[in-house]
Amino acid sequence: MKYTDYFVIVSGTSTRHLHAMAYYIVKMYKFLKCKSEPHVKIEGKDTDDWLCVDFGSMVIHLMLPDTRETYELEKLWTLRSYDDQLAQIAPETLPEDFVLGMEDDTSSLTSKEFQCE
Repeated sequence: MKYTDYFVIVSGTSTRHLHAMAYYIVKMYKFLKCKSEPHVKIEGKDTDDWLCVDFGSMVIHLMLPDTRETYELEKLWTLRSYDDQLAQIAPETLPEDFVLGMEDDTSSLTSKEFQCE
């Protein structure tokens, strides 16, 4: 089952900081999105430690550091070289788009790649 293409986890310094970041992310999305793209909303507005913005193909979790440490969502979504499971998988059997880490250079991306079609 595939939930999303991209999963971003962000730490904030306070509840107010989390809310400010979430609202700014949604504001920028609304400014940049195409008319055909879905509306987004912020989940968890009534909580103090965890907000979620779901764009469909990307989900952003905004958490206080203690909450992030408690739930350890990164462990659900990453396989690093230190994982025993990954060590048992032959690299040539992995899909081409499988990411082992964030070493890929994204500096060559241009704003044209993010424009509506």
